[in-house]
Amino acid sequence: MSDVVPPDDPRTVIRDLRQRVKRLHRRVLEPDLLRGQMALRWPMVRHLAAGDAAVARKHRFADLSPAYAAAAAAAGAPLPSSRVMTLDGLTWHVPLTEPDNEAMVARALGHQDFPYRVITQTRDAGIGGVMLDIGANIGRMSIPRVILGDATVAYCAEPDPLNYACLMRNVRDNGLAGLVLPDHVAIGASEGKVHLERARSAGGHRVLSAGRTSRRETVEVPCLPLDTWVVRMGIPLDEVRFIKVDVQGSEVDVLRGGSHVLSQRHIAWQLEIDLDTLAARGYVAKVDLYPILQQHFTHFIDLNRHPITARVRPIALLVEALEYVSGGTGGRTDVVLFSLDPAVCELFA
Repeated sequence: MSDVVPPDDPRTVIRDLRQRVKRLHRRVLEPDLLRGQMALRWPMVRHLAAGDAAVARKHRFADLSPAYAAAAAAAGAPLPSSRVMTLDGLTWHVPLTEPDNEAMVARALGHQDFPYRVITQTRDAGIGGVMLDIGANIGRMSIPRVILGDATVAYCAEPDPLNYACLMRNVRDNGLAGLVLPDHVAIGASEGKVHLERARSAGGHRVLSAGRTSRRETVEVPCLPLDTWVVRMGIPLDEVRFIKVDVQGSEVDVLRGGSHVLSQRHIAWQLEIDLDTLAARGYVAKVDLYPILQQHFTHFIDLNRHPITARVRPIALLVEALEYVSGGTGGRTDVVLFSLDPAVCELFA
């Protein structure tokens, strides 16, 4: 009796599939490798932060950002409504929206991690150079990218006062001043003041539409268009390679105030797509958001792990590709948007 297994035998099919999966895994970056490098690379980056270029950058930023100068001067003062923990070797200040609620405190501390998987997914489009972190929160994205070498410098905009205070402490206590530069500001469509509605979680605060009130606590914060902020902070656009935007429904405002930055086709963007938060600001993605993206980029990557479509797709397919992100169902995703040279575009058609 022959021991040869026919090609269509289920055992052969399963074996071949397993081999293909193993080969694919060899081609995928492992997020845990980044976690393992954080503590080893941190001392080297602290050394860079002590260099002349970083020190000069820190002083220049303090001259341009009154909020940064004030926070740096008050760096040793007690920081209420926060808790300090160790996160992957770093000293990490966590904002507590309900510091007397032990369940909420435990939840806030338990949800602290760095987005290593997302960092690996964005590396081919957004590695190297200067990063802009719009809606920086407490530095979960910008700080590890700087330590790991994905960004040389990160300019951060964060509107919530408590988040901003924790972000400044996370920069200072980990020796990253001059490499991570936070400004206390909301980025929007026009210059002025906006009201920020504070949520129960530190990542849920959002700008209210003009004239709208809220039963929750609100704070008034300064707002600048992206184009204005970049000029005012002396950010060298030719060195910017990556922009991350996570602004809880204000994405359209950020884009409308950043037409000049959008015209810089060498910059890749990471943008949150959440139709529910957009709707809360009065926006419809197909009308207000997607057309702007289709005008300024040639391709995109959906960072959702579940779709089995091609990873890199032409921007013309954006609306169809994101149909699954439907309002009212809690669906959301992040996309990376970028432009390719016409000679290469046909490879991803």
